[in-house]
Amino acid sequence: MRIETFVHGPVETNAFLVADEEANDAWIIDAPPGSAQEVLNAVAQHGWRVVALINTHGHWDHIADNAAIRDATGAPLSIHPADEPMIQEPQQMGFARGDITPTDADTYLNEGDTLHLGRYTFTVWHTPGHSPGGVVLYEPTTGTLIGGDTLFPKGHGRIDIPGASAEDMQASLARLATLPPETVVYPGHGKPTTIGAERSWMTGQ
Repeated sequence: MRIETFVHGPVETNAFLVADEEANDAWIIDAPPGSAQEVLNAVAQHGWRVVALINTHGHWDHIADNAAIRDATGAPLSIHPADEPMIQEPQQMGFARGDITPTDADTYLNEGDTLHLGRYTFTVWHTPGHSPGGVVLYEPTTGTLIGGDTLFPKGHGRIDIPGASAEDMQASLARLATLPPETVVYPGHGKPTTIGAERSWMTGQ
């Protein structure tokens, strides 16, 4: 598996290009403002086929370039149904910019779903807390977790905004803490980390 990171937007949000190089298939995960061209250039350089555009959640800094990426690739857009209203009416988010093109989901991400990228199989975990429909994607054979804004190095996404819940966040982090310590976490902001490096504060132990 190959994972490339692209950092864009005023709050330095990560977009990920995840590929099975043997299959020549790739996913684009999250679409920060201003990211589309760089990500699409990388896709073209590798000659990969984008088979999915995935939003880990619906906040503006992760979905701003959805329309540009979907129009360019034809890839279906997936998000948890609880966060779809945010991409349908991004201007309704009080902290969102007004120039984001609305989109609808083509498919939904729900707890326990399995997503296939070439020879790799990711499981969707619904991890509310930062948003009602936040998800992470876990691939056990490579020990890979795409963490969205559920888990950062030494922290997590804000829980003082509309739709957030401290109780839900605590429960989501407790679930993630059960993963093997060597699991590599690719967060929505910041550098990669591991479950083992974060577990002590996640569990309060």
